[in-house]
Amino acid sequence: RVLFRSRLKITIQIGSPILQPKYPINLDGLLYWAFKANSDLDDNAILAKIDTVLDKDPDSGIYKASSLRFVRSKDYPVEAIEWAMATRTHWEDWHFPRVEKKATIITKSGGFRKRVTTHKGIKAGFVEFNAVGDADKIEYLLNSLGFIGLNNSQGFGEIQDIQISEIENDYSFFDENNELARNLPVSMVEDKGYLSVKNSVKPPYQNSERIDSFIPNFRLKNI
Repeated sequence: RVLFRSRLKITIQIGSPILQPKYPINLDGLLYWAFKANSDLDDNAILAKIDTVLDKDPDSGIYKASSLRFVRSKDYPVEAIEWAMATRTHWEDWHFPRVEKKATIITKSGGFRKRVTTHKGIKAGFVEFNAVGDADKIEYLLNSLGFIGLNNSQGFGEIQDIQISEIENDYSFFDENNELARNLPVSMVEDKGYLSVKNSVKPPYQNSERIDSFIPNFRLKNI
């Protein structure tokens, strides 16, 4: 495969709050889910596809793809928000025909007791990633995914627009200020007080090997 591709800045306009998972959202993880959601490929086949989209660090095998960075400006502030949504969990509220199976659901405990679901998210106009890869393929996959973050089936983290530009430097691992731009093994990072965790550094993040790694601080860019 071609070993060199363009150094990229990917700017995404977001139409709804992003629900962040426990650890930072990495671009290579999003591309993995784009393939997972739109194909029947197994993990090995998906990784082979990602190999045609993103470059890898030759020593570690980690994809040249940063984690998400929020972009804050005068017109588009970045805000942490929390809101509650009513949850229909009581059978007396259910106005549709009941089926016999309802008797197997315990209505006094668990999910069928909770009436309100609380969500915590981050509201931002734009987010960005850095990568070394194929701009057209990255844009196509992100558009096919449609959303960023958790609970995207409920409309959170909607992708509205994608702009990709070629830049001079590679900021996929470390940003313009030499701060950590994605989770990396501790052996690759100067310890500046980053959080050290046992974490995956390659997709699929939910079940790939967990190693001692540093994760970046909350990533925020002011423009």
